[in-house]
Amino acid sequence: MVRWVVFELDACFATAMPSGVRIGLTGGMGCGKSTVAGLFRERGFGVLDSDAIVHDLLAEDSETIEAVRRSFGSEVILPSGGVDRKALGRIVFGSPEKLELLEGILHPKVRERWQGVSSDGGNWVIEIPLLFEKNLQKNVDVTVCVFCDPQKQASRLESRGLDRSQAAARIRRQMPLSEKASLADYVLLNDGSLEFLSEQLDRLISQTKTLL
Repeated sequence: MVRWVVFELDACFATAMPSGVRIGLTGGMGCGKSTVAGLFRERGFGVLDSDAIVHDLLAEDSETIEAVRRSFGSEVILPSGGVDRKALGRIVFGSPEKLELLEGILHPKVRERWQGVSSDGGNWVIEIPLLFEKNLQKNVDVTVCVFCDPQKQASRLESRGLDRSQAAARIRRQMPLSEKASLADYVLLNDGSLEFLSEQLDRLISQTKTLL
């Protein structure tokens, strides 16, 4: 059952947790996943950003780059040797079959990175935008969704340079935020101040101990 952390009013504010916890962090675009990841980092958690891992693989990992070249052609390879993500994006995002092919190259390597850090005995937060869309929740111990009002979400995306129609189109391409919230173990509400969000996170850290 989903737990809205803001309503867990009887939580005690403790920060000690068992070691080796893997938290899968997700949410909609513009809801504040990176802000929450930063708050976890301040509390001593290691943080992995799945999108950043993908960017690194496409820029620097020779095995990944060669697999992309074989699958999509030399036109997606930059003179510097990395993958041209914009050119690759134009190919895959209009074709579910080609997107699936790319995910088949990238996702196993991303999961290798997760497994590498989760074996070190520390507490880790793994930021996974498509956590539920790709059924990856089985790879973590606890799932957390960052939620905000749809109008705030659209406004935040507009502040990044998207117009309202572009923001709405990007939101529609993801699983509805309400559905992500219903699937998560815990939900953080990011409609208010940073202090309010931090308070919820402290309650979450305390409550997560009871799941393990």
